Amino acid sequence: MKRVRMLVVLGAIAVALPLGLSAAHATGGGSSANQVTIQERVDYDNVGTNLDVGLNVRCSGGSGSVIVNVTQSPPQTPYPVAAGSGPQFVVCDNKTHTVAVTLVGFGFDAGRAKATADLTTDLGGSTHAERWVTIVPV
Repeated sequence: MKRVRMLVVLGAIAVALPLGLSAAHATGGGSSANQVTIQERVDYDNVGTNLDVGLNVRCSGGSGSVIVNVTQSPPQTPYPVAAGSGPQFVVCDNKTHTVAVTLVGFGFDAGRAKATADLTTDLGGSTHAERWVTIVPV
């Protein structure tokens, strides 16, 4: 019963995640002054539920927020899909800042995963980044 419940939750995440990403993409309108880069290495805890993702963010407009999503599929994880998401506020002073985002998910394991980051500023600018990352245990 516990396994069935877990599969239902994972299935709901797998369906909802692409819909959320499509909505973020549709709002677009990115500014060339706004940039977000995802660092290649991602740390995870020994349970596989929390990931720490590093970003380099540059934006203007006072402040903004970034949302990071990570998904991992077999054979990297023993589950049908591992997924997690996390937000972070950022300073937008047209300087590049290193930003850490801790996201909560389920089923992550060491190996490759797909990460996306969506940055939105208070002035309405936005930008999107994605890359394959390597999850490593801490």
